[in-house]
Amino acid sequence: MKTKLTTALAALLLASCATKMSNDPTAPSGPPDATVSVDIAQASYYGSAASGGGTLRYQGRSHPISIKSIGVGGLGAQTIHATGKVYHLKSLSAFPGTYTGARSGLTLLNGKMHERLANDKGTVIYLTGKTAGLSTNYGIDKFIIELR
Repeated sequence: MKTKLTTALAALLLASCATKMSNDPTAPSGPPDATVSVDIAQASYYGSAASGGGTLRYQGRSHPISIKSIGVGGLGAQTIHATGKVYHLKSLSAFPGTYTGARSGLTLLNGKMHERLANDKGTVIYLTGKTAGLSTNYGIDKFIIELR
């Protein structure tokens, strides 16, 4: 029984690594309207929660931001350090809001992440970065991003 459980868990972990996200995390080739850098701590046990902060660089100025999320899917805990490009940002007021993103992957001590986040104002963030911890990631998240 223990062998079957271990095999099933290994298959689940491999499947989460091999699954391509439905929202393509590849940023467009054109210049972004802004850039971000973020540090986030995330924990999950079927549901997930994350919290962190970072900096938005827009029109030559730096703006501190806070990030909180809640989602479904995953198991474990990890920290995320990521940078990203922001597109379709027409004004600073279009940045804060609720963003939706999908994730899939595996962190065994160290890993990489790519995620596309979009809000209802049309702003899109393409994040790429490094993860540390022990976590399987496969799910959907809602992020609340605010200017501090």
